[in-house]
Amino acid sequence: MSLLKKYGLLVAAFISFQIIHAQSTIPATLLCCQTEINGDVTLTWSASPEGCGAFVQYDIYYSDTYASGYTILGSIPAIGTTTFTHVGAGGATATWYYYVVAVYSCPGYTMTSSDTLDNIDPIEPIIDYVTVTAGNSELFWFPSPSPETNAYIIYRDNAGFIPIDTVWGRFTTTYIDLTGSPTTKVETYTIASKDSCDNAGPFSTQSHHTIYLTGQQVNCSDQIDLDWNLYDTWAAGVDEYQVWVDLNGAGSIPIDAVSNTTTNYSVTGLNDGDNVCITIHAFRADGTAVSVSNEFCTTVNIVRPSAYNVIRNASVNSPTQIFVEWYPDTNADLEKYSVLRSEDNINFANLITTTIAPLTLIENYTDNSVSANSKSYYYKTISTDSCGNNLESGVVRTVLLTGSDNANFTNTVNWNAFEITNGTVSEYRIYRDEGAGFNFLVSTTALTNTYTDDVSAFINLIDNFCYQVEAVFTLSAPENGVNEQLSSFSNTICLEQGPRIYVPNAIVPEGVNNIFKPVIIYGSEEGYSMKIFNRYGQAIFETDDINEGWTGVYENAIVPLGTYAYLISFTATNGRLITKKGNVTVVR
Repeated sequence: MSLLKKYGLLVAAFISFQIIHAQSTIPATLLCCQTEINGDVTLTWSASPEGCGAFVQYDIYYSDTYASGYTILGSIPAIGTTTFTHVGAGGATATWYYYVVAVYSCPGYTMTSSDTLDNIDPIEPIIDYVTVTAGNSELFWFPSPSPETNAYIIYRDNAGFIPIDTVWGRFTTTYIDLTGSPTTKVETYTIASKDSCDNAGPFSTQSHHTIYLTGQQVNCSDQIDLDWNLYDTWAAGVDEYQVWVDLNGAGSIPIDAVSNTTTNYSVTGLNDGDNVCITIHAFRADGTAVSVSNEFCTTVNIVRPSAYNVIRNASVNSPTQIFVEWYPDTNADLEKYSVLRSEDNINFANLITTTIAPLTLIENYTDNSVSANSKSYYYKTISTDSCGNNLESGVVRTVLLTGSDNANFTNTVNWNAFEITNGTVSEYRIYRDEGAGFNFLVSTTALTNTYTDDVSAFINLIDNFCYQVEAVFTLSAPENGVNEQLSSFSNTICLEQGPRIYVPNAIVPEGVNNIFKPVIIYGSEEGYSMKIFNRYGQAIFETDDINEGWTGVYENAIVPLGTYAYLISFTATNGRLITKKGNVTVVR
């Protein structure tokens, strides 16, 4: 065998020897050391799963100091026995440290001891910080220094701390509370440690709480006022608070920093309709932790005032009703409107103030408290936004139509000029109703406010004529871009051509004008009578025939010349009884 080969075998044997002699047994796991009521301390462990050789015994070591001075307290030869009681330990007042060694008959193996535990309850962990994540509270803490710690009990303050959950593992150091409400209030937490024997230590007296952020948009402005509570449980304190804003989903970024004693801030420069989400970040003074508040989100609603309020029309519907229209700014945040009326365009009285819901393109109001046959009215409106800003419209004036019947068989109608802000009258149209409905009669210029209608063609046919005037105008409002032709109607008036009677004042029985007979216009035969009286009051002629006249004859002879009285009665076409008295002269 070569020297090199011998050397290789020697090295391999040495490595194998080192591996064998470097192996250690698998230790038992000391679970807990529980102090009993009488002061004894009971140790509990789990058996070692070592399989290198035969089990010999468990050796229990103890000391009154953690670092040194350990001596054997006792030995247990049965592998299935996993408890041991340190009798007389006085554990209620004394602190002892223990570990267990599982001894095996394994030549070359090192017997490995368990962890070292003490008999006091597990020490509470130190909370690092609490923050809000996705609407839930999230806790961070440092592991308990007690090696027997096997779990942590999470407590939340609800008129006193109550346990809400248990998390397992000594080195588990985070927890998310899915049942809290950090988006609606401040949530406060503390933690306690627990060992494998369910011994729980005291919870931490240094509780931590979330930062609760609230916000309120300042009415009628682009400003949101923020308020939050201080994060005041860090020993190092807070360095500063930062305001982070996510505008319209673009991502959250810091916009400003405030001092560690500030609990309010105003975000400005926002636009109507912006979707804003805001958080407050508390930075610990040592730079090792950040606590984030809940997220306050809102849609900015900046009140948009009226850009215009355009009066559109006012038209008479009936003697007691006028219909008013106007254009509100439909893009404005209007809260209410008012309609005002005046008789002199100076003193306006409020007719109504009402909430707008919903807002329409053309708003209207019907005024049922007018005397449209006797007065012309002025109207205007006031739009009020939710900030109390008012915008007054222009003014519109209705058309009042008046008239008279004339003896020459004409009717004259008169009206005031129609007036409206942003409007120009192009013409007035006159309509007449002879009993079968209104028909267009004639139009006049915008500067004409009177018209005389000749109704002589209707003598003894029609005596009552109704009229209405339509003001045709163009509304051109640059405020809202309206350009349209509209009409406003006046009230309706009816004029009656009254009954007329024409009577001769003399007759010549033997001449040309030889008969006395009245000419009656707008009268009927019904109830007609005519009587002639001499100077003694004696009736010398009487008839009820409207077509019969007196020829100056009494008892078949022409009466002497002179003056004779007459009494004529008839019923007018309008139903009125007409009586006429007078004298007629007989000339020969």
